[in-house]
Amino acid sequence: MSISGASVVERIGSEVDKKGLKRADLYKIAPSGTLSNWKNQGHGPNAYTLYEVSAFLGVSVDYLLTGKDSAGLTGEERQLVDSFRSLGSQDDRDEIMGIINLKLDKAKKGDILSDSASA
Repeated sequence: MSISGASVVERIGSEVDKKGLKRADLYKIAPSGTLSNWKNQGHGPNAYTLYEVSAFLGVSVDYLLTGKDSAGLTGEERQLVDSFRSLGSQDDRDEIMGIINLKLDKAKKGDILSDSASA
C-alpha cells in the first residue's frame, strides 16, 4: 500500500467538505496555506499535526493515511457512530439504543416465526 502526502491532503479536504467546514477552520491546527504546501510539495503533515487534524475532524489517523477506517466500518456505519456520539444527552443516546433494541427484537421474532413456519 502506498501512502502519499497528496492523498492524505485530499482525504482531509474531503472530510472538511463533508462536515460543512471551511479550510480556514483548520487554521486552528495548521497555519494558513499549509494544506496547499503539503499537496504541492507532495508530503503530508507530521505525526503530531496528523493526530490533531484527525481529532478535529473526528476521523481516525488510519483513515486519513489509508482511506480505510481502522475499525472496518463502512461510511454509513461510521456516520451512525458519529451521529450517536454527537447526541447531547445520555437520555437521547438511551432512546436511540431503545429503538435499536426494539428493531433487533422484532427481527429476532421474525426469524423465529419464519423458522417455525418452515419446520
